Amino acid sequence: MKIYKKYILADLLKINLLLLFIFSSFYFLIDFFEKLGDFLSYKKPFFLFLTYIFWKSWVNLYEFFPFICGLSGIILLLWLARTGELIAFLSLGFTKKELISIIGTGIFSFALLGGGVINVIFPRAAYLSLYTWEHKIAEEKEQYLVFNEQIFLKGADFYLIAKPLEPKGEYLQDILIVFLTGEEPQEIIWAKKAYYKAKHWFFKDVIFQKKEKNFSPVFLKNFKADISLKPDTLVVVEKPLKFLSFKELFERYKFLKMVERPYKEVLSEMFLKIVYVFIPFFLGFFPLVVFLNNYTPSQIMRPFLKSLILFFTLLIVYFFLQTILRKGMLWAGILLSFFVLSSFLNFILFLKKK
Repeated sequence: MKIYKKYILADLLKINLLLLFIFSSFYFLIDFFEKLGDFLSYKKPFFLFLTYIFWKSWVNLYEFFPFICGLSGIILLLWLARTGELIAFLSLGFTKKELISIIGTGIFSFALLGGGVINVIFPRAAYLSLYTWEHKIAEEKEQYLVFNEQIFLKGADFYLIAKPLEPKGEYLQDILIVFLTGEEPQEIIWAKKAYYKAKHWFFKDVIFQKKEKNFSPVFLKNFKADISLKPDTLVVVEKPLKFLSFKELFERYKFLKMVERPYKEVLSEMFLKIVYVFIPFFLGFFPLVVFLNNYTPSQIMRPFLKSLILFFTLLIVYFFLQTILRKGMLWAGILLSFFVLSSFLNFILFLKKK
C-alpha cells in the first residue's frame, strides 16, 4: 500500500476511534447515573454494577457504530481541510476521485471488520447485561439452573426439566413436568417435544402419569394441555427480537412457520442483521461526494454543512425504514436494499469516470 493511502486511512481510523470514545463515554455516563440510584437500593456488590455497565456499553456500541463510522468520512475531510492537508493533496495532483476512493474503501473496510465483530458480540452482550441486572442485581425472577442446554426450574407448584429449541420458550424438547401438592407429586408429564399455541401446550410422544392411578403410564401420540406454565417462565432472560443472534432468529422463524404464526418481524430482524455492516457506507458515501464536489480553499464550512445535512437526511431515511421494517412491512427492506445497493453502484460508477 502506498504511503499516502496509509496516511489517509490512519487518520480515518483515528477519527473513528475518537468518535467511538466520545459516544461511548456519553452513553456510559447516561447508563451509570440512570441506574446508580436503583442499584444502590438493592445493596449488592459494586462489581456487579460495573459488570452490567460493561456489557451495556457493548449494546450501546452496536446501536451507534454504523452512524459514527459513516460520519467519520466527512469529519476526516473537515480535519484535512482545516489543517491545509486537503488542498495540499489536491495541489500535488491527487484527484477528488482518488480521495473518495480511499476514504470510501476505508469506511467500508472498517464497517465490515468492526461491524462484523460487534454483530457477533452483541447478542451475548445483550443477554449478559439483562441477566446481570434482572437476576444478579434486581433478582426479578427465580434463579434457574442451566446445564447442557437444559433448564431446571422450580415453580410454585411444579418442577420442570426441558431443552428450549427457540429463544422465546415456546418450543421445547425432552420435557419432564412434575406437578405438586405441597411436596407430593400428583401428575407427571414426559414428552419428546411440546409447543405453545393459542394459550395451550401441545405435547408430542407423551407419557402421562397420575397419582390417583398409581402413576400407571398412559402413552399418547399427542396431548393438548391447558396448564398454568407460560413460555416466559421458561426464559432465563426475555430478550426483544433485536437482541437475538442470527441463529436464535432462525430458530424462532422455523418455530413460527411450523405453528403457522406470522413470522415477518423475525425475517425483518434477520435482514437487518445482514445489512448492518453495509449501513455505514450507505450513510457515508454520498456526503463524501457532496463535500469534495463543493470544496474550495475559501469554502470549507459550506460543503461540510451540506454533506452533514445529507448525512442526517440519509440517517432519518434509515431510521424510518428500520422502524417500518420491524413492524413486519417487508417492502421497507426492499427499499432499504435498493438504497444500500445504489450507494455501492454509484461508488463503482464514480470510480470508472475519467
